[in-house]
Formats: sequence, C-alpha cells, structure tokens
Amino acid sequence: MTPATSIVFSSFLSAADPMPRAWVRFRQQLLAGDESASGTLDASENGRVSVWRLIASNNRELGRSSRLYGSFEQARDDAIAVRGSAERLRIDSVHGPTAGTHGWFASFDEQLPVMTCGRWYGALGSSVEAAHQSIEALTCAVVNDSGHRLLWPDRRRSVHERVSESSPH
Repeated sequence: MTPATSIVFSSFLSAADPMPRAWVRFRQQLLAGDESASGTLDASENGRVSVWRLIASNNRELGRSSRLYGSFEQARDDAIAVRGSAERLRIDSVHGPTAGTHGWFASFDEQLPVMTCGRWYGALGSSVEAAHQSIEALTCAVVNDSGHRLLWPDRRRSVHERVSESSPH
C-alpha cells in the first residue's frame, strides 16, 4: 500500500441522522451472525457523533470504524490506538444478507470489532484479500487529525472543523 493511505474523520449532528443510521444498519448486518460482537457500540443518539474511515490514495474506502464515537477526539484517539496495534487484529469473514455476498470485520482477541469493511464483496476470496490489504494499509496510514468534516443531514453543506491543538501522529 502507498503511504498516501489515510485515516479521515466525519462528524454528524446526531446518531439519528441518515448517514450514521446507515452506518449502524450495515454494521448490524455484518455482525448479525457473530454473538461475540453483540453489545452497545454506539454513542448516545443525543448530540454529535464521529466516525473514522481508512481511505486509499484513490479515495476508495478500505475500512471503517465499527462504532460511532461521542466526539472527534474519541474517534481520533481510537483510530490511533487501532493503527498502533494493527498487527494484533484478528479478521473474521462473514456471509452477507443475500446469497453470494461476503464481508469482514477485525477485532482484538475476543473483544468487540474495531474495524469493518465498508461494502459487500461478491466472493469470499475477494473479501479476505481486501481485509488483509486493509490491515496492511492501516499500519502505515497517515492520521488526518487536523480536523474533520461536520456533515448536515441534507448533505448540501459541510464544514471542515479544525482542532485547536493538533499533536503529531
């Protein structure tokens, strides 16, 4: 993977907004068959929520956070921690909601998933290969911790919010 792989952040006004709800629905489908993945993974439905995504140099999503966070800072800190321990991630493959669809998620030991695929794959081999490439890319990803995009529900506007204190990562 190229060093241009990055971890980017988006924030939403509420977990009830359409995008975070779609994020949660996809994750629920992905984790439906894994009993170890059950549990509360999301921030409160009141107030802003943030997510992180692993993006390739061609802007293709390689992976995403499994949970919603209560703040950009929480999402950033978790992304940095996951990146720092990427070699310990265990990949689990799953069957999708329809025949011939496959996905993956990654977790540490028997803990809740920390990262998932962002789409369904047509073949199990493609899903497994994408998972391994995503973990490899994660290890050298540049964390975009200077700010994040705050997205409104209508998607007609967004604002890039800057963090007041940026630390090098």
